[in-house]
Amino acid sequence: MLAISVKTETGADGSRPTAAELAGLLRRIGGDGDHFVVAERLPAEDQVYVQTWRDGDGPFQVEHRDGGPERHFTARTGDARRVAEVFVDWARDGESWRTALDWQPADLYSTPGLAPKTRAAAEEQARKGIRSGFRPFHEVAQSVCDAFDAEDTPVSLEEARRIVAGLWEERLAEQAAWPEVTDADRIAQAFAALGAQGLTARMDFTCCSRCGIGEIAAERAEGDRGFVFFHHQDTEAAAAGHGLAVRYGAYADSGTASGEAPADTAPADERAEIGRTVAAALAEAGLPVRWEGDPDRVIEVAPLVWRKRLPVGA
Repeated sequence: MLAISVKTETGADGSRPTAAELAGLLRRIGGDGDHFVVAERLPAEDQVYVQTWRDGDGPFQVEHRDGGPERHFTARTGDARRVAEVFVDWARDGESWRTALDWQPADLYSTPGLAPKTRAAAEEQARKGIRSGFRPFHEVAQSVCDAFDAEDTPVSLEEARRIVAGLWEERLAEQAAWPEVTDADRIAQAFAALGAQGLTARMDFTCCSRCGIGEIAAERAEGDRGFVFFHHQDTEAAAAGHGLAVRYGAYADSGTASGEAPADTAPADERAEIGRTVAAALAEAGLPVRWEGDPDRVIEVAPLVWRKRLPVGA
């Protein structure tokens, strides 16, 4: 087995694959929703990895990094066998991978085909995803691509990746100066505690309140008596400095209701009890809580400085 961890777009991440398993992953990529493989050594080293991207039957865009952006190199090849050899030799801390491809310093950020106005709009879209802290790199890039009309103002996925790359680096540099424990860490601590207290607790869950209320029961574990969540728009509001709205409720029955909508008609006293539990966990985590006990009002966490670190190895 190779002393690496592997991430793919399909979510089929793995630890310590064999050389044959890694080669199989690399040969497979190129289809919709399955474009890349990223490998990191174990134990993990900051900003040290090898990765490749492929669209359809096109060439492999192979990259390796050994530190900051100035130590990021790229090469292209259509030879899947060669790509596998590079990954395996790199994983074994060999030397032949260094000359197996025509490595060149990577131009990570430029988008010469985009108008400045479009580039600026794309950067703002990317910042939203990056500030949330929940999205891996490829999801932020895809969201940038999807935000523009494919005919009127197209932004290709490659251009989106370049835009996100520069802003991603900026965020990593900012994180170095953050306190060890941030408000976002305290939110995660509170949600973990609530999950252990019989609540279905989900952060950054679905697009909006209506969808969250409609879908949270599908996440319900046996014995959960209620739920607590905040959705994507809540996360964006928190990241923009407006505090965090935390939503909660009680299930109408005491059994498992997987796949059924939670009863927003549960008695007010049951919803209020869940609200008190949520507010107490947030306060215990050291967060400022605004809530007066009304079960029909969200719990507000404010003022709040939203600093959520980017996903590792994304």
